[in-house]
Amino acid sequence: MNTRPISQILKETYLFSFMNDEELETLTKISSISTYDKDALLFMQGERSEHLLVLVEGLVSVYKYDDKGNEIIIGFFKPFSLIAEPAILKKVPFPSSAVFKTEGTILKIELDAFEKDFIRNPRISYEIIQSLINKIQLLQKNIHMNIASTAKEKIVHFYKQNPSLGEELKKYEIATLLGMTAETLSRNIKILLTEKKLEVSAKAYKVL
Repeated sequence: MNTRPISQILKETYLFSFMNDEELETLTKISSISTYDKDALLFMQGERSEHLLVLVEGLVSVYKYDDKGNEIIIGFFKPFSLIAEPAILKKVPFPSSAVFKTEGTILKIELDAFEKDFIRNPRISYEIIQSLINKIQLLQKNIHMNIASTAKEKIVHFYKQNPSLGEELKKYEIATLLGMTAETLSRNIKILLTEKKLEVSAKAYKVL
């Protein structure tokens, strides 16, 4: 778990790595660190946040439930990602929930002070825009995968693009992310292994 000072974490975070010492000192004063256990909730759907949330350590799953109570996984985030910044910056309730899949650390930055002192910085504005674009691209990719791909194509794409996630997530979580049942996932993995398009690698599968 993290033992580094906040100033050091800020320097290592892409969003703030370009700042000079004076800016980093100001930002440090409005920042804090929170640690979380595995399976701890970061936030619940409907809650609001007065802080920007930067994932420093760990793996976070963002999810919501459909009308039938089924868990729909929206995405997984690794360091150093901004988490739920659209809702936070718009100051509206979270449209989904987030939970730690591992032990983790969050850098929290007081939103009002950040907006007052930093939001007009062109570099910061650019990086926030890039983070928002990445989330839009993730959504578009998920929509495309669920509409245009077969189960086998989804599985191959997932393990090709997310080798480390394949080791960290349980099968039912991967199945939910891919929009299929755990049984469908297992059945198609067996087929892909037989077709030699996948092979067992460590704790997960590797695309051949």
